Amino acid sequence: MFSENKGTYINTTDNRNYLLEHSLKKVGEGLDPKLFHRINRKAFIHVNAISDIIAYTNSRLEIKLKQPLDEQIIVSRERVKGFKEWLNQ
Repeated sequence: MFSENKGTYINTTDNRNYLLEHSLKKVGEGLDPKLFHRINRKAFIHVNAISDIIAYTNSRLEIKLKQPLDEQIIVSRERVKGFKEWLNQ
C-alpha cells in the first residue's frame, strides 16, 4: 500500500493498483500490525510480499518484492530498527 500524487493505493499480488478513499495514515490504523508495517512516509508493506532485504546506502534497507515493481522499495533510516523488530516478532 502506498501514497502517490495525493492518492492512496493498494498494490495487489497480480501487480494491479487500486485507489482507496482514505489517507495512508487512516488506512494504516485499520491494518493488522503483525502483517503490515509502515516502511517510510509513503508506504506500508505486507510481510508475505517480501522476497529479499538488501542493505542500502545511509543505513537504509531495500526490499525486494515477490511481485517486482518498477520502483525501489526503501525502508527509511528512521524506520529500520522498527522494521527489523517487526520481522523478528
